[in-house]
Amino acid sequence: MPSNQDYLNRLRAVECHDSTYAPNSNPLIFSRARGSLIWDVEGREYIDLCAGFGALPLGHASQPLLDVTSSFSSAQPPIEHGMGDVYPSEEKILFLETLRSMLPKAYSKGALALGGGQAVEIALKTAMLATKKSGFIVFEEGYHGLDLGVLPLTAREDFKMPFKNWFSDGRVVRLPYGCSQEELEKGVKNLGHCGLAAVVAEPIQGRAGVRLPPKGWLETVATFAHANSALLVLDEIFTGFGRIGCVTAAEFMDADILCFGKAIGGGFPVSACFAKEYVMDAWPKSQGEAIHTGTFFGHPFTAAVGRRTLEQILKLKLAGRAVELGEQVMNWLRTHIGDHPNVNDIRGQGLMIGIEFNEPGFAAKLMDRLRGEGVIVLPSGATGSVLSITPALNIHKELIEEGLIRLAKCL
Repeated sequence: MPSNQDYLNRLRAVECHDSTYAPNSNPLIFSRARGSLIWDVEGREYIDLCAGFGALPLGHASQPLLDVTSSFSSAQPPIEHGMGDVYPSEEKILFLETLRSMLPKAYSKGALALGGGQAVEIALKTAMLATKKSGFIVFEEGYHGLDLGVLPLTAREDFKMPFKNWFSDGRVVRLPYGCSQEELEKGVKNLGHCGLAAVVAEPIQGRAGVRLPPKGWLETVATFAHANSALLVLDEIFTGFGRIGCVTAAEFMDADILCFGKAIGGGFPVSACFAKEYVMDAWPKSQGEAIHTGTFFGHPFTAAVGRRTLEQILKLKLAGRAVELGEQVMNWLRTHIGDHPNVNDIRGQGLMIGIEFNEPGFAAKLMDRLRGEGVIVLPSGATGSVLSITPALNIHKELIEEGLIRLAKCL
């Protein structure tokens, strides 16, 4: 059988150099997976504590996926494509209805896409249509995707620099996450004639290293946006539908546009942008040629898996479980590694947990070491100093405990 390294060498021969991380030690090529366990091509077992960047709320090979695949037969095969912007499928409609039913009533209309960045792009277009303005306030270390349309909003300069000649940052003002009212007011003035269309914020900054805002700050941002005839966009691609203990942070504040991804597809590529009806109705009615669409938006198979995944999150009360289990994990970490000389902070909410180390790059090194011990975690933060733990919402308690024990041993 080819080894992990053999497969990695084959990948390097056919893929863009930038696409896949190639570690110097302990390479891993997935072969199969179930629940929160993964096996590589050499048969080694790994505990998955990242759940596909949080995109697998029910783990690998989830029951919704098995239910959907088993419902088809040669006599009744699945619909491969529904031409969603012209001839919608039944599953697309059911999926949208399920999404809407789980949100606060104010968010009544939405649009589907494939990835999180595309959902944010829909939000930007919606805000510009609704306000007739084109300036945005975002926050330091924020991450909103890498498509050209949303790239100016993403903070990381290394992601943006090669493409700076294509776009301008002039319509985007970046402020500190958790900034003051005075800084927000100055940001609006710096936008000049563009005007403020929306403030775009993550309820918790995930890729930045699990950064939590000051208590009550998002509510203040919402009030500020509305006082300036602008909108608040919540980028909940990572945090939405159970990860931090709620379906949406809009349950606690007056946001206008919500962006979801990752968890809502149960591992399949789908994202959604939902908004208050009067905001979403700023889009013109389609006359047969939608001005924002994609070939696979609302793909019926993905919608079927996504709908059943959402129903399971609700039925099993996984948002509440995330809070309970997340507190237990953070308490365990603080007890067992909190006094380690390299540990600077242990923080999080629900099952979105970060361990911040004193040394830049330390979390990235620890990820490589843990992979050799059969545990999959990811580094985050601009300098790779935060280790992110974002397991499946239904991970067995014994399994996450074993992963934490191996983590402590590696430290």
